[in-house]
Order: sequence, then C-alpha cells, then structure tokens
Amino acid sequence: MIHLIWSIINGMIVIYFMYLIVGFISKGKRIFKPQFKVVSILIMLIGIVQVISASNSEKNSNRITINEAFNKKDNSEIKQVVLEDNLTFDINMLVKYSIDQNEYIPIESHSFLTGLVSGYVWEFNSIDTNSFEPNKKSEFIANGILKWNLFGITVFSESKTFNGTINGTIE
Repeated sequence: MIHLIWSIINGMIVIYFMYLIVGFISKGKRIFKPQFKVVSILIMLIGIVQVISASNSEKNSNRITINEAFNKKDNSEIKQVVLEDNLTFDINMLVKYSIDQNEYIPIESHSFLTGLVSGYVWEFNSIDTNSFEPNKKSEFIANGILKWNLFGITVFSESKTFNGTINGTIE
C-alpha cells in the first residue's frame, strides 16, 4: 500500500509541475498564489532542472554478464523469476542459459520493474547462480537497490537481496 501512496504523490507533483508551467506561460507571475509562492517556485525550478538533467543522465541497463566464455552456436533458453510481487509493481529477473550437453550454463541476467513504477528506480547489482541439469533446480542470490524518487530526486535507497530457485524443467 505504501508503494501505491508513493506513486500517487509522485503523480500529483508532476501534474502540479505541468500546471505551473502552463500557467506561467499563459498568466505569468500571477499563477503563483501568495500562500504557496515559495513551494510553487521551488517545485517549478526543481522540475525544470530535472527535465534538463534527464537528457544528460546515463541509464543503467540492469544487465549483468555472468559468463562470457560460451559457445554462441549452442541453444539458449531464458528463465524468468518474479523476485518481488507488490500491489503496484513487480521486480522481475531474467536469466539466459546456454544449453551445452544437457547442462544449463548461466550466461547473463537482466532485471526490471513492471507495473506502476512512478517514483521508483531499480538498480540490479549482482547475481550468483550456478549451472544445472534439465529437470533440476538452480539456486540464486540476487542483489539490487530500489530507489524511492520524489520528482526525480532519490529520497531513500532500499537495498534488497533475493534468494530462490530457478526451475530447470524443459518446456
């Protein structure tokens, strides 16, 4: 529930920012009400700085290479795991395996958020998993940081560690 409230707060701030920009263009300084003048100007300035800096920022791909030495001619298979299931969003992880003589060898992993992710950034840091044979399971440990952003500024960083198993059934 807290995730939903955080997303709603972020949405309201973005809508208020858009209202201020459109109002400033059409009405000028009169858009700023005296009792909220300082807060309104602060939100407008932070919003403008965030829009300008967003174009210059580098995006984290959340892709981790586990094993670079693999035969690209081998078949490969991708397994998906839901790391965390919240009311508003999920944290997902994909692990790509190279299939070499009935052994699944992990090649790379990718993690991402799905759902209503307003105000959140997921930074996938590491994964530890091993090879396994068909119809068996492989254990994994994945680490990352869930950043709680308010109007693009990180307010809180939550370190997350997930343990689980990846099912090796042949599909």
